[in-house]
Amino acid sequence: MTSEPYSLVTVFVLGLVFGMGPCTITCMPFLGPVFLAKTGGLNQSWKIILPFSLGRLSSYITLGIFSALAGASLQTIINTSMVAWLLGGATIAVGLLILWRSYYRKSDCGSHGKRATLQDNPLLPSGLFFMGVGMAATPCLPLSTVMLTAATTGNGVSGLLLGMSFGFGAVIVPALAFGVGMAYFGQRIRHIMHDWRTPLERSSALILIVIGTNTIFA
Repeated sequence: MTSEPYSLVTVFVLGLVFGMGPCTITCMPFLGPVFLAKTGGLNQSWKIILPFSLGRLSSYITLGIFSALAGASLQTIINTSMVAWLLGGATIAVGLLILWRSYYRKSDCGSHGKRATLQDNPLLPSGLFFMGVGMAATPCLPLSTVMLTAATTGNGVSGLLLGMSFGFGAVIVPALAFGVGMAYFGQRIRHIMHDWRTPLERSSALILIVIGTNTIFA
């Protein structure tokens, strides 16, 4: 038997409230530097937001399903060290990609004479996706509530629906905040600091590497 409609609405609202506050704040150090390093502004912001949000949504759905099947909240089972390595490792990888791209652009103009840009690299979406997975799997009270609710159903479909409802609620506000707000301010900052574009990119990359390292070991 799948979840009652009111349960799905409740966890969606819970995810929405979570996304409005703690989630957006937590995502800032991870996504902010990426937007500062990325060209394209609002028109290209979806290339960052989409894989990151899909990673988070996939993680919420998976946790919901397995909590339902296990009959217990996976928050008590999840190895937080593994989550830290996943999130930190993906963040470091994105930082290294941005750093490498800043040096690569100096000596390569890409195919057909077009200057290669960060979003052209096929590795970036994968790094952002796993950042999202790790971010979503990080223990928190709202997610614990959702997984406990899923565990009481004992039904994989119910767990999927609960995880999906919470996930959609949790990703909407950060997606809008970063996809519109951060993309715009990032574009403005790059415009103002046009002559310092390369140092800005490399500083953003180093910030991500430091954050990723701190996530793993702290």
